[in-house]
Amino acid sequence: MASSKARPPQADFLPLRSETLRESFQEKMRQKGTHRASRGGGPDGEFRVVQVSHGPHPEAEALHEGFVPGSSKLKVTLDLLNLPLFAEGIPPAAVPQLCEIFPSLARHRCCGRNELTSTLFRRKSRSGCALSPADTNTDLCHLLEHLALELVVAMGPATRCSGITCAHRSPLHRFDLFLECGDARVGMAALRCGAHILHSVLVRGEPPAGAVRYAETARYFLRRSRSVLNPGDVFTDLEGDPAELEDALRSLARIGFLVEDRFSFDFSGTVLYRYHLSPSLPPNPENIFT
Repeated sequence: MASSKARPPQADFLPLRSETLRESFQEKMRQKGTHRASRGGGPDGEFRVVQVSHGPHPEAEALHEGFVPGSSKLKVTLDLLNLPLFAEGIPPAAVPQLCEIFPSLARHRCCGRNELTSTLFRRKSRSGCALSPADTNTDLCHLLEHLALELVVAMGPATRCSGITCAHRSPLHRFDLFLECGDARVGMAALRCGAHILHSVLVRGEPPAGAVRYAETARYFLRRSRSVLNPGDVFTDLEGDPAELEDALRSLARIGFLVEDRFSFDFSGTVLYRYHLSPSLPPNPENIFT
């Protein structure tokens, strides 16, 4: 007999037996990692940044009704190269892990107001979709766009933002991502943090240690744009697991959102660290999928 109990929003989002799927997925990724290492460490693929620009980009507004007219948008052109691991698409068991970091991901709507998993995993049952079921590179870019949107809102002052993923007809591996954001540094940091989290989940089978603290740490420094802080200051103010916060600091410095200063306090040779907000958008990285 059918139950009249209302289904929670995530009921259609999370796969059944998610814990079992997750354990199987993590083990599969570990085995693949071991196999690749035995062959000399083959590449996991690249999300190569071709071009970055920040401005109104009115051409994107005709493609998505969610954009606020005239709003600033970050446009990033990416080439997706050498991604053999994901030829069969995004593993469904990766989605619950991403939802733990980004709980609002389950409420995202795209492609004709469809939920995200419907867009990623159920195209065969939908009529009128512009993408073929085998278009896995677009899926990866599209998922990255949604992770970046979550991070843009969590990092900065915006309460909402929209984005869109556009595939080039030629070359087929090229995509344009548009992210609504007032600060290009925030948009690029969100994109790179999202790519790092996505890479870790897909390749290692688990997110980075500090993934849940990336946005909070970035927001902390945006509110202290002139401050130079040591890790102890950050740990005291933000509290929580120091290992997670340390990973967040190092990751934000690695992508150029923060500047990491190293110095010696005395003649012992002990290296200490201080962090401050980068004054400008860092140079375009070659590969953000690391």
